[in-house]
Amino acid sequence: MPALHDDRWGLRRAVSRRYPSPAALAADPGHAARLSTYLTDLLAPYDLTVARDSSSAQSYGEMAVELLPSSPVDLLVLAYDVPDVSPGRAVSTYLTHVCPGKPMSFAVSDQGRAAAFTALSLMRTYAATHPRALLIAVEQADLPYDPGVPLSLPAAHAGIALHLSAASPAPLTTVTTLPDAAPSLSVLDGLSATTVILGGGLAALADDVKADRVVLADPAQPMTGVWEALAGLDLATAGRIAVADHDPTLHYLCAATFG
Repeated sequence: MPALHDDRWGLRRAVSRRYPSPAALAADPGHAARLSTYLTDLLAPYDLTVARDSSSAQSYGEMAVELLPSSPVDLLVLAYDVPDVSPGRAVSTYLTHVCPGKPMSFAVSDQGRAAAFTALSLMRTYAATHPRALLIAVEQADLPYDPGVPLSLPAAHAGIALHLSAASPAPLTTVTTLPDAAPSLSVLDGLSATTVILGGGLAALADDVKADRVVLADPAQPMTGVWEALAGLDLATAGRIAVADHDPTLHYLCAATFG
């Protein structure tokens, strides 16, 4: 990892948003027909079929635009799990075009609840050259087919944005992602967190957490829940914050510490 220009690189602020309505694109009959054809072709080799229409789905491009800052960004990373209603769009490339600063961008997916943690770890490696960074994590509550494997869809369309920079009030001090792990508080060992945010995958262990404050994230939002909870904290008074979760399907055990 390159040396940081400032060892206080980390979280400046966090914001969250819910999207009560589907994307305008979802109501377009032409798009719906093309999406149905696309999904039918992809699912056929696995003996899966399109189960319902996509009229209630959201578009990650439209969701993310509402989370963009007004000030320039050097690096933008998009994290998601549930597929987009617009699979043909390269969303991170689109966001580079519309985000102030025309940042370098990429996306992290196929990691379940670990996606945002993995994104943070990668972003740390760019902090020396791209200190003004934005992590956007989004999840939509619609999937128009049965994937044939266990899946926890979120209850609502939701998105969060973590604004990261040098000289932040809550430096990113650790990021841990353990594969093939059981639900455990081991990722919190030695972190001495004042405030601990637990995702739904670790909520059952809340009574065993040793911290001044334990915050349980919304279990109905598998990926964004812990980050929504982080956005609800006052960084000036929360002390050292640990965010942790476990993905019950992919078996990732994750934690990130700020402050």
